[in-house]
Amino acid sequence: LNNEGLSLVLQRAESEGGAWAEVLEGLQKMTEEAMERGKGTLEELLKSGEINVLDRKIVEGVKKGGIDPAFVQVLEMNIAAAEEGGSGSEMSLQILSHIYTRVQEEMEKVVDPAVGLLHRLLRQVEQPGIRNNILEKYLKPKPEDEWEMTFVDGDMVTDFGADVDPLKLSAAMSTYLGRIRDEGFDEDVVGQTYADCRVIAKDARVWVEQFYDEEMLDDYTESLTPVFQPVLKTLEKYERPPAPPEDD
Repeated sequence: LNNEGLSLVLQRAESEGGAWAEVLEGLQKMTEEAMERGKGTLEELLKSGEINVLDRKIVEGVKKGGIDPAFVQVLEMNIAAAEEGGSGSEMSLQILSHIYTRVQEEMEKVVDPAVGLLHRLLRQVEQPGIRNNILEKYLKPKPEDEWEMTFVDGDMVTDFGADVDPLKLSAAMSTYLGRIRDEGFDEDVVGQTYADCRVIAKDARVWVEQFYDEEMLDDYTESLTPVFQPVLKTLEKYERPPAPPEDD
């Protein structure tokens, strides 16, 4: 029920009472229950501890419907309270803002598959075999005779027919890392996220080299060089230990 519909029910309940008042009472009860569920969902997210765990719970919440408009309303109320200040409000605002952004990203995945692919890969950062299978599937172009020419920002470019274009993946990665950096997360959180994304970028480059021509490979490499080059030495301490051998 949108705001216009709710306003109509409220007006009828005030003027006519009876059945309309019962409808309004039922709607108010449903709203209160939905807000309580949203509050419980937010409390559960805030217990996550690690950013990867938090992101995984957000993904599951959006898919299962636990993260809904009522949850977003609860989240916005908490963000507003954190913005008003108080002890510990800066850290709370940082975490709440991250949750809000990630929820929006999950909802945008339908229109931006590259964002969805990136977060799927981050969930498999310690599973190189699974991660590479995913990259192969999504980056593999169609046969050359199925390629199409299309206009992007006024330029004629080749649509290779891959589920995710390599340059869109690199753009999603650059945007995500920029947001993580600018939101003021703890240095170790930022460092680990950069290191994990660099692993994904290197794995993806292998498939880009295998599937595409030299021009695409150069474009992909050049798009991410400014992102990782300035912090390469810093990232060394965040490299994860090699994953144990996977069962055949």
